[in-house]
Amino acid sequence: MANHKKKNNKIVYGIGISLLILIIVAISFNRNKKQQNDFEAQQEKTEEQIVQMEKDNITDKLQGLEERDRMEFYFGIFLNYIEEAEYKKAYDLLYPEFKENYFPTLETFTEYVQKTFPEMAEIEYENIERNGDIYVLWIGIADVLNGKRTDEKKKMNIVIQENDYNDFVMSFSVI
Repeated sequence: MANHKKKNNKIVYGIGISLLILIIVAISFNRNKKQQNDFEAQQEKTEEQIVQMEKDNITDKLQGLEERDRMEFYFGIFLNYIEEAEYKKAYDLLYPEFKENYFPTLETFTEYVQKTFPEMAEIEYENIERNGDIYVLWIGIADVLNGKRTDEKKKMNIVIQENDYNDFVMSFSVI
């Protein structure tokens, strides 16, 4: 009977030790999972901080520029998106009613800019006028890659509404 009791005690101790090991493994797994989640959250926060720092740097730069230079910078952002085939980003810069009237979908906008804007453009800023927070740029666009002559530039008006530094919407004359 004592031998049977010893066997039962060994089984109970074995089960207890097994449960203890399982609990330790579970706690360790949860701790590692939490550390991984914390690391991912920190990394995401860091990426957001980097994006915010870039925005702040651009805003600081824009505050030191004259109006004309800021408007040319804004149009340059738009044109760069088009040249890099980032049509969604360019589309998102457009004034909502302008999009609604001329380019109700990203696809219609994409088709238009692929036909109208050259792969690599040379911009000649001819004039600028301001009316409150609305600026109108008169520009000429030439196709640099295909060697179009200066007199073959497409003429276009760009309308930019600056809400704040680095916060703007735009539209343009549809040609």
